[in-house]
Formats: sequence, structure tokens, C-alpha cells
Amino acid sequence: MSKLNNKKIIILQDYFLYKGGGERSMIELAKALGADIATSFISKDAFNPRDHGIKTIELTTEGGFSHIPGWRFLKVQFSFVFKTRFLKKYDIIIYSGDCISAVHNCKDKLNVAYVHTPPRHLFDNYKIRLNEYKGLKRLIFRPYVWVSRWRYKRAIPKMDLLIANSKNVQKRIKKYLGMASVVIYPPGDTLNFKWISQGDYYFSWARLYDVKRVDKIVEAFTKMPEKKLVVASGGPELEKIKKIAKGHDNIKILNWISDEKLLELIGNCLATIYIPLNEDFGMSPVESMMAGKPVVGVNEGGLKETIIDDKTGILLKSDFNIQDIARAVRELTSGKAIAMRNACEEQAKKFSVEEFINGVAENIESKI
Repeated sequence: MSKLNNKKIIILQDYFLYKGGGERSMIELAKALGADIATSFISKDAFNPRDHGIKTIELTTEGGFSHIPGWRFLKVQFSFVFKTRFLKKYDIIIYSGDCISAVHNCKDKLNVAYVHTPPRHLFDNYKIRLNEYKGLKRLIFRPYVWVSRWRYKRAIPKMDLLIANSKNVQKRIKKYLGMASVVIYPPGDTLNFKWISQGDYYFSWARLYDVKRVDKIVEAFTKMPEKKLVVASGGPELEKIKKIAKGHDNIKILNWISDEKLLELIGNCLATIYIPLNEDFGMSPVESMMAGKPVVGVNEGGLKETIIDDKTGILLKSDFNIQDIARAVRELTSGKAIAMRNACEEQAKKFSVEEFINGVAENIESKI
């Protein structure tokens, strides 16, 4: 990274709303590159770069209507357009998340976008979101998407380098934006996940949003009273999921937990379950495999790049139902899970912090 030693670098992260893999990746990158971080806001429930000694600039606050995705998206865009004049003192700008509108303030700089995905509500999930709205919301959503999509397509060509977090996202970038990108997988070993023991419960810690389909997992376990499930996360679907689990003693629903508790629950589980809708990459399966734990996943999106079917887990068909989940759980016995441990740990080595940092640094250096 010799070419970067004398460069002033800043990472723009759209926001720190929760403890997600993308946020953790950018903190690791900032530490390695000696970069500052600028973000729209930091939630009390999220990772905080300041805890890692990183100079951090907050452009606004979490208050108001930040919990509403559409409003949050607009708030973030305006923050990065109108409050980023200070970026002129930096040499290299790295963008992560919905913050690329700041590129208009970064002329004559090296602009690098680490693309977790083009905003899905603007592109591949547009019709899904549109069908969720009725009346005035639906009427407002159409022009909102048109303007936001136009702004995104106007900003993205100004990047000197596009990095996709998976082959799945690389295909989206090509399909919706017509641009080439390089693939550098995010790291999964930021918390030192390790096998501790072989417990008797299955574990899910995906954020509780509809696209993560945790409700389907919980519903499947209501049909299997002999199998134990622990869910540890938070999000808009928490109360819905609690209602599904009510009266079923084999299902334990926790809210957000500490990193220490997460390491304990993963390290001691039998296996993990992660079945999101066409996930961009999916950090959870990688973290699970680093702890030697196989994954019940779904054969779509980024999970096809991380989970090896019948070797490091079981992949459900993309149009799975509740019975398919139950069947996979019953198939992934304690004995089978233990037999998969070594393969899981070997597969996870492909997604190390070192590989991630070296890949990003080398690609940036090639543009200097």
C-alpha cells in the first residue's frame, strides 16, 4: 500500500443504523488505510467508528423520521450533497452505501465506490415496493423513484473505480447501470468467530426485515416442537415474529445482543439458518462457517457464492416453502453438522480481512 501512504483518505458511509457486515467492513478498511469516516448519522444500536479511534464526522442526526426508509434515503442524499464541501481536502474518497451524491463535491479526486448493491428499491425491487403502497403513498413513490434513480445514474459514472461486493451485485451493476466493476468480497472474520461446542439449537441473527424472511424460519419451527431455535436480532418485524413464536417453548426470541453474546451463540449452536430474498452477498453465512457451523440457506443471490450445498450447508430451492425449511433442518443433524465443520472453516478463509483490505488497496493503487 506504498502508493497510499501519503494520501489523505476518507470513507463515506451512508449511515450507521445497525450492526451490519457492511458497516463493520468499512471500519476495518478505515483502520487499515488510516482513513477518516464521514456518515449522515450513527444510531445508538450501531457500530460506532469512534470506538475504534477513527476520526468520524456526522453530517446530521438520527432524529425525526430516520426510521422510515424512503425519508431516510432522501435525508441521507441531501446530507451528502449539501454538507460535504470539506471533502476537497482529501485525495481519495471511498463511498459505501447510498452516499454517492457527494461525488459532485469531489472533482479532481480519486472516487471509489464499494457497491453493496445499487439501491434495490430503485431497481430490482421497485415493483415489489410499489405493490406495497396504495393511494397517496403509491402516487408519491413513483416520482420519488424516478428522481432518485436519475440522480444515482448521474452520479455513478463519475466514479473512477467500482468495486462490487459479490458476483451477484456485479451483475446488477452491469444490468441496471451498464458499467463494469471488480469483485472484492467483504470480510467475515472481523469478530474472530470460532467453534466452541456442539449445542442443540439452530440460530438466526439476520436483521428482522421482510426480505430476510426470518418469519418463515420461525413458522417452520412452530411445526417442529422437538427442534430448538434461537433468534437474536431486531428490526421492524420483531413484534410480528414474537407473535408467531408465542406459545412455542422451543423458540427463543431475543432482541439485539452484544458482540460477545453473538460469538457465544454462534460458537455453541448446532447450525445457522439464513434465507433472505436474493441477498446482495450475505455476511451471516460466512461468519457461521468461520465458527465451523453449517448453514441452511437459499440457492439464490450471494449465498450461491458462499455456501457449498451439502458440504458447508444445505441450499433450499429459491421457491421454498415452510415444509422445505423443516425438511432441511431435520436433515442437518448434529452428526452431519460436525462432519461439515472442517469444510466450513476452509471455505470461510476466502473471506478474510486481509484479502479484503489487500484487494481494495491494490485496485485503488492501480488508479493512481
